[in-house]
Amino acid sequence: MAEESLVNNPSIIVIGALAYDQISSTKKEFSLTGPGLNCKLETLDEHFGGCGGNIAYGIGQHIRDAKLISVCGELDFHNYRTHLESPFIDLQGVMTKFDAKCARAFVATDLNGKQFTAFYPGPKVSEQSWEAHLANQDMQQSQIMVCAPYPEKLMSSSLKHMRDTNPQALRIWCPGQYADSLNIDSLKHFSDLWDVLIGNEHEVDHLMTQDADLVNKKTVIVTAGPKPIKVYMAHGGTRIFPVPKLTTPSVDPTGSGDAFIAGFASVICQHLSADNKGAWIGHVNEAVKSGVRGSQRCLQQLGSQNYTNSSS
Repeated sequence: MAEESLVNNPSIIVIGALAYDQISSTKKEFSLTGPGLNCKLETLDEHFGGCGGNIAYGIGQHIRDAKLISVCGELDFHNYRTHLESPFIDLQGVMTKFDAKCARAFVATDLNGKQFTAFYPGPKVSEQSWEAHLANQDMQQSQIMVCAPYPEKLMSSSLKHMRDTNPQALRIWCPGQYADSLNIDSLKHFSDLWDVLIGNEHEVDHLMTQDADLVNKKTVIVTAGPKPIKVYMAHGGTRIFPVPKLTTPSVDPTGSGDAFIAGFASVICQHLSADNKGAWIGHVNEAVKSGVRGSQRCLQQLGSQNYTNSSS
């Protein structure tokens, strides 16, 4: 049954936060540790964000089906739901917490494009409640899970649930801002829960201080802004993908990494086989290029969910 499901249903499970982004810019140049004790803002706008919402939005822009599994606050989810509703995005997996607000991200970008982010994770949910919520979702009918940044125990529970209920599905792990809190014991716990890891160079560098052999075990994709993308292949070898120079100035880097993940997963989901779980590997080049195109479209808009992928 699981193998038939892989063929018949191309939806992508997305685990991650829904958030409202407060996006600002400043003429101050950030140090390595951020903006310092105070920072005058030149602009301030609110946009829809959160890695889970961003990735689901991006998958929808690629005309692929996404099922979003998340937690939101009942007090202010209505506008987000209205914005995200689409024939390609299933929101039935979003748990609503009564008398609570959605997550918030406060993002400041300096004149060099360097960002400082403060994040309020939103409504809290216990590991037991989350596991019960996962058990109520139809996850056997999907080819891929993208586990976006979420509290460690929730990421672990999500990946483990997918492994146990749908072992044929591909599990893409994107620890994001939670990477810094993972230690060697955490990585050992996660080691058999993911198939592909995607992170920026800061995140992957930290993970490699905990496990220097990380990129030699499975497929690891490292993004680095305008610098070339590195793909460490599970079967050995490294592929380097130059990032084309933007023809117009970048407007806002917020969410561009999520747009990359959405573009990557949207291609990979077309090349999965019930008979050969690794069949997608032959399409990595196409998937990375799709991710870069989505990322660059996102860069040219203010906010994470205002770009379109009309050429998909």
